[in-house]
Amino acid sequence: MSVADAAVRSTLDAAHAAYRAWRGEDPAARAAVLARAAELYDARAEHLAEVMAREMGKPVRQGRAETRSCSAILRFYAEHSEELLRPEPVPLHGGGAAPGTEPPRAAVELAPTGVVFGVMPWNYPHYQLIRVIAPNLLLGNAVVFKHAAICPETARLVAELFADAGAPEALVSDSAFTHDQAYAAIADPIVTGVSFTGGERAGAAIARAAGAALTKVVLELGGNDPFVVFDADRVDELAALAAQLRLSNAGQTCVSPKRIIVREELLPRFLDVFSERFLAVAPGDPLSEDTELGPLASAAAADELRGVLRDARDSGATVLGDAADLDRSGRALAPHIVVNPDRRHAAWTEELFGPVAVIAGARDAAHAVALANDSAYGLGATVFARDPQELVLFRSEIECGMYAENGLKGGDPRLPFGGVKRSGIGRELGALGLREFANQRLVVTHA
Repeated sequence: MSVADAAVRSTLDAAHAAYRAWRGEDPAARAAVLARAAELYDARAEHLAEVMAREMGKPVRQGRAETRSCSAILRFYAEHSEELLRPEPVPLHGGGAAPGTEPPRAAVELAPTGVVFGVMPWNYPHYQLIRVIAPNLLLGNAVVFKHAAICPETARLVAELFADAGAPEALVSDSAFTHDQAYAAIADPIVTGVSFTGGERAGAAIARAAGAALTKVVLELGGNDPFVVFDADRVDELAALAAQLRLSNAGQTCVSPKRIIVREELLPRFLDVFSERFLAVAPGDPLSEDTELGPLASAAAADELRGVLRDARDSGATVLGDAADLDRSGRALAPHIVVNPDRRHAAWTEELFGPVAVIAGARDAAHAVALANDSAYGLGATVFARDPQELVLFRSEIECGMYAENGLKGGDPRLPFGGVKRSGIGRELGALGLREFANQRLVVTHA
């Protein structure tokens, strides 16, 4: 056995041993560990935010907000553990009962399955992990994770935090696996579930590996979310909101409003307000309290976006922003806006992971729906409109896993997260997230 193989074997064996002990713990004891972890997230927020700023460029104010999201998720599962784990009765009306006897009772119980392996991205290095860890620890599973290569200190800090919260040794493990070791782990029968967040090419490879092992997989593969503006009374407000949302985390957010679709007669005013707000923000030091826009996670990612923007400009699209920045290099990328690009261009079809907004005009609601659905992705959609008939059309026809109307979906941990089409498979958070890696076991009891 090679050193690499031995590392996978020892990590998975330790996690499985932890699972076998943990699954027998009272759910209240599991919830207590989650509650303590929430307290530690609050207590350590400053240090965790500083590490995120250094490793992947998230401004410290946004990093603190991410830690608050983590503690909210942990508290949700801790405080609602009893109701979330309560068996769900299945009504029976006489079927299967002997004459003169009571019908059997049936219920679906949630039971743990084993070791869940998470392959996690860098853009929300704590939040993405907690979405996997919190429900699975409450359920009774163990979690082994492979974090993004640029987040080694964050990965270590997460594992330490759960150990300090009282989780048994190896229940939450930072594996530091290589690419090949990760695939070896997925193929191992100890792993009963795989959760992946990242790009669709890697997600497809993870899914193939999990499928070959007959292992359940949850994939969150990003999106190209539409932000539809048809409310004439809120144009200025919505333009400012869209700019703020698109700049958050330097635009490196799966559910960021990447394609902004505006009713044509509202577009000139919207574009004026949006441009004034969006283009005024310059990249800054992520460790500074005043920074709203940090650098991208890598120079290669920023340079790839510059190439898309140059090509969009050269192909005839209107590109607004610092034109000189398109000939620079490095992680700091100034905001840019692409107006009405060709629908076959990467500016429209691809998920632009950076401070780039794409804006298009729509003639009417039907045209807006067609534009919104003109994507391989189907993660989220946000619509602002007042006409009841338009709202019915938007809600019934836009293809997405998460739809918000006249407001934002928000980050409440009770709300399930996930998409359709090439945005992935399965759901995280809420009651649905708890069920993904559970044995939803039917129990039938006869009197």
